[in-house]
Amino acid sequence: MNHPFLMVLCAGLLAWPLAWAQPEQALPSPTVQRIMQSVVSVQTRSDEQANTARTLGQQRLGSGVVIAPDTVLTIGYLLLEAETVDLIDHQGRRIPGQVRAVDNTSGLGLIRALVPLRLEAVPLGDSDALPTPGKLWTLGQRESELTALELVSRRPFAAVWEYWLEAPLMTLPAVNNWSGAGLFDQRGRLVGIGSLLVQDVFGDQVPLPGNLYVPVNLIKDPLPELLRQGKSLGPAPSWLGISSQALPGGGLSVLRVSPNSPAAQSGIMVGDTLLALQGQALDNLPDFYRRLRAVGPAGSTLTLSIRREGQVRQIELVTADRNQSLKRPSSI
Repeated sequence: MNHPFLMVLCAGLLAWPLAWAQPEQALPSPTVQRIMQSVVSVQTRSDEQANTARTLGQQRLGSGVVIAPDTVLTIGYLLLEAETVDLIDHQGRRIPGQVRAVDNTSGLGLIRALVPLRLEAVPLGDSDALPTPGKLWTLGQRESELTALELVSRRPFAAVWEYWLEAPLMTLPAVNNWSGAGLFDQRGRLVGIGSLLVQDVFGDQVPLPGNLYVPVNLIKDPLPELLRQGKSLGPAPSWLGISSQALPGGGLSVLRVSPNSPAAQSGIMVGDTLLALQGQALDNLPDFYRRLRAVGPAGSTLTLSIRREGQVRQIELVTADRNQSLKRPSSI
């Protein structure tokens, strides 16, 4: 085994105490039972004309976790522009719900049950205090038992669609039922909500697939206002409506432009290359998103340097609140 990549990969795995290589640490039975009844199926349906129907589908299925007598915490993309929401508990009861809020900063969403859930809420844990590595458990909708995971990384994550988390929860082994699934600590407290399957939990050097869970601490501060009025206090973060990826030689290639977004209105097109923001060169997505946040909240003016067909041009635009581009569900 002299191939450099294989040597690096194996060295990393041997040095890391992965969950499946450790003796199983069972949770107490009452804790398991509380978790099992707290995870519900989330079924949503959006209008076929919704902006997100093309990318996320009109019908969506995932999980959610009961965090209050009438409140379920889930991943936000299940709820974007959703016209109908149904919750199905561990006994098979179908409970109508409504979208209460989607927090674009964290990517988490809240559902309000329209009839009593009659389910015990799970307390929120402290996702910032989790040891890395450390043992955690996950449960998704319609699963009959918990799956043991290992928290292996808190590396920053930047997605192509203007979404960035500074310290997500990266876990192994990879599981398939991640969308909105609960992640629980050794006391049975909810510490994360499943979001994605990622191919590189350790980063580009060791491309090992696992899952990304959104830390619950990101929702704690805005939670009271999200429940009270469906949005956070203060101005919304800036949004351009650009999906992009880094290019080897520098700059970002535009993959998609959201309809009616600031980028679309300013004439930015698929295939353009973003070269600089406010005169500062762009090299990668985290750099892009940090600078976009530094510009200010929605309504701020900025200048992008782009290259199209070999010509460099300057484009001035005003950032927007992403929620304003989405169809507001009639349930809110």
